[in-house]
Amino acid sequence: MGVEELTNPLLAGFWNETRLRSSLETISPAADHTDPGASVQWTRIAEALGLGHGERSGAVITKGRTLMRARTTPSAGALYPFEVLVAFQDGHQYALYHYDAAGCSLRRLAAVGRHEVADILTAAPPPDPSAAGADETSRLPAAVVAVVARPWHAMRKYGRRGYLYTHLDSAHAATNIALAAADAGFGPTVRLRFDRRALSRLFGLENLCREPQALVTLTAPAEGRPGASGGRTPNPFAVPIWWHDGGRGLEQPDGPEREAWDLVSPISTYHQPRGLPLRFGTTASIRPAGTRTGAAVALAGPDDTAALDDFGRTVLSRQSAKGFLAKPVEADALGRALAAVRGGIAVDCADGPLAGLRLLVRNVDGLAPGAYEYDPAGHRLLPAGGDGGSEEAVVAACMNQGVAAGCAALVALHAPVRQLLGERGQQGLAELHFHAASAAQRLCLGAAAQRVGITCLGGFDAGRIAGLARLADEEEVIYVVAVGIADENAVKWDRAPIAYSHGRDPRQPTG
Repeated sequence: MGVEELTNPLLAGFWNETRLRSSLETISPAADHTDPGASVQWTRIAEALGLGHGERSGAVITKGRTLMRARTTPSAGALYPFEVLVAFQDGHQYALYHYDAAGCSLRRLAAVGRHEVADILTAAPPPDPSAAGADETSRLPAAVVAVVARPWHAMRKYGRRGYLYTHLDSAHAATNIALAAADAGFGPTVRLRFDRRALSRLFGLENLCREPQALVTLTAPAEGRPGASGGRTPNPFAVPIWWHDGGRGLEQPDGPEREAWDLVSPISTYHQPRGLPLRFGTTASIRPAGTRTGAAVALAGPDDTAALDDFGRTVLSRQSAKGFLAKPVEADALGRALAAVRGGIAVDCADGPLAGLRLLVRNVDGLAPGAYEYDPAGHRLLPAGGDGGSEEAVVAACMNQGVAAGCAALVALHAPVRQLLGERGQQGLAELHFHAASAAQRLCLGAAAQRVGITCLGGFDAGRIAGLARLADEEEVIYVVAVGIADENAVKWDRAPIAYSHGRDPRQPTG
């Protein structure tokens, strides 16, 4: 140890963090690791994280009008009010890391016991019924990815509604991570019905104003599975960087963040847990359509899987449109984009509430303007009436966000929210928003595959959208997605400091 290390620990830390290493083996996760393939497996998981929630080409304007590199999943105001933790199976324990999407950095936090992880996942069914009596730890996943909300990061701009945005943004990321892991050959399962307080204790999150909202368990790929031998499209902007020295922990909350944490206590699944039976299975993204009269409109591409055939290439091309040109979208392209929502995802809440999808057509070649109910089973549209609304009405319904002007269609994800909240409480709120955003993420991928412009809107007048979309009184809008021909020269002002997506123009004085 040199003199400088003894007298200047900051300099010593800087030197250690900036040393380059050319061999993966020299930075293996654990010196006494017994599995020679573990480093390769960890790297493949990290690469899946990079595709699922990593940086990509391009930049966006953030809060404060600064620039940051774009990511593979969208976020309200580009705030990303969540963190990603990943526990890698490491011999007789798990190694917990914090995944920082900025720079694809993974920093070790702590070691976690296998039995403690098994307790969190205790109700997971054995993959083989004959193994029901086996040691629970023998069936643990290769990794557990936790998407952990940090509500204050959204609430300081959007108020209490920002808490809902944490659920939507977390769901986009959890869904995309699961899809990226499946593309890499892993068997992913998204878990929403788990003990959030127990996981917080296990991962050292107590008193940090953070709420675990989704877990994605990754089962190691079997020989011969698609993606098990590599060959998939990597993310060149997310090459994993590992820090195994323990380093600093998670950022501590300040006074305003603690006050915001108290504000969400009546509505969060962390503060108000409700145990629901686990129901494992692969669930569709959109609920079945109701019965309607009138001629159904068949859509193109009922079996189209282009969005996932080359997941890496598709997700790296996904971007949020900052505006739309007043040009029509082809009905075939729209139909193929919608086909992506028909896919399912393995979850522990297969009986959970799904959103319906109502399409407000305004400027689509081959489709008459008006509202349509989407039937995922038949991949068709069922006319619901109306004329698509004027541009003024649509923009007003989207809280005067200029990005909605010129869009060819609006997608409204909806459900009988009040009924579901009465039946399932806070857990129902969490699951409903997860499924809605999961469908929206698949739609984003479908649109990217078809080169259709798309952007997700969290700020909208639910009553006006419901009126334009001809929804029944009990159905409430959860999420809105605008599609059309993207205007590459547009600027999206809702990422400016004032909550423009809630009806305020940042170019106008407040008060």
